Formats: sequence, C-alpha cells, structure tokens
Amino acid sequence: DKDYVKANPEVYTPTRRNELITRRSVIRWIILAVFEIVILYCFSIFAIVKGGGGSTSAFLGLMKNKNPERPGNGEGGDLKSVGIIAFSSLILLLALKVLYESRTIIVGQFPACSCSKKSEGWPSRLAYTWIGTFWLSIGFYVFHIVLYQTFGYAGPSAFSSYVDLVNHAFGTRTRNWMVLVIAPTACMVIDIFGKLFSNMFYPTQTQIHVEIFSRQKKSR
Repeated sequence: DKDYVKANPEVYTPTRRNELITRRSVIRWIILAVFEIVILYCFSIFAIVKGGGGSTSAFLGLMKNKNPERPGNGEGGDLKSVGIIAFSSLILLLALKVLYESRTIIVGQFPACSCSKKSEGWPSRLAYTWIGTFWLSIGFYVFHIVLYQTFGYAGPSAFSSYVDLVNHAFGTRTRNWMVLVIAPTACMVIDIFGKLFSNMFYPTQTQIHVEIFSRQKKSR
C-alpha cells in the first residue's frame, strides 16, 4: 500500500542494502530448486513410464473412442512424450511461482479501452496478471507446440519429430493430465512450506512490515 510505504520508508531499506540476497536465501532457493527438480523428474519418469514402453488405457479414458485396432496409440513412455509432459509441467510451475512470488493479482477492468474522460487510460485498465501469466506464458507455449506440429505435417524438416506429438501426449493419455496437475501442485506445496517455515523463524524486514500492514488493515 502506497500510504503505508510513505509512512514507513524503511520498507525499502533491505533492498537498498542488498539484504534479500543473502547466503541463507540462496541456499534456500537451491534446496527448493533441487526438491522441485526431483518431483518433476519422478512424476515424468516413474508416473508416466510403466512397463518399459509406457502403459496404455486401451479402450478406456481418452482412448475410449479411438481406433480399437490400435490400442498401442495410448502408450507414452518414449523420450518425446515424456519430455513434452515434463516441460509442460515446468511451464505451469513457473506460472504458479510467478503468481505466488509477485503476491499481486491485477484483474484489471473490462473493456480496457474506455471513451469516458473520467476513466483511467488503457495501460491502467489492462489485466496484466491474466495477460502475462496465461496468454503470454502458457498460451504462448501451447500455441507454439501446436504450431511446430503443424509445420511437421508440411513434409520432412526439423519439425518432423513433432508430428502428432501434441495429439498423442494430450489426447490419448489421461495419466499425462494427472501429472500436469499433481506435479506443479506438489512443487508449490514444497515451496510454500519452505517459505512459511522461513517467515515464521527467520522473517525478513519486508515480511515483518507485510504482517504489520495486514494487521493494521484488519483493525480498520
């Protein structure tokens, strides 16, 4: 809150003194990163790959209405199928971490453009959270993996390895969707637990001011 910051300019003292990037903070980031890498790897390898070539739901789940003569289309233990799910989980995790670390969700106003002279300009009315996190991050990623697959249909090229990859990974295996939900969520639980422990026992000056402002806001 700008009024609280004006009344307490020492809020920015830790930033000016570089107190936020300490050895303890760096070690905590490294530990959290290692935990999240292990979780993403384990879910991508051990949860998706089963029985060597990857199991298939055959005539159930997303394979229910597929060609009954080709039940093996639901298998997904190959490098490309596992890789795209692991990377997709990483993209979702990064989006969640941005929302959590920024501690701000800017919903904006619709429509962003207004003819009223009393309203704010369009830069102040944009939904920056949804545009940045969903459209320019997740949406940008989804658009390009589909685009690569489309380029692969044009003929032999560097994009040939993407042919039917998206359709196969996301259209024939329910297990992949479970991994996309569970893996980033598990990583965020570890992240939030680590920060909660740090804020409870080793709070920064910024965190202390956040708690003070929160209590003042509740008492109003």
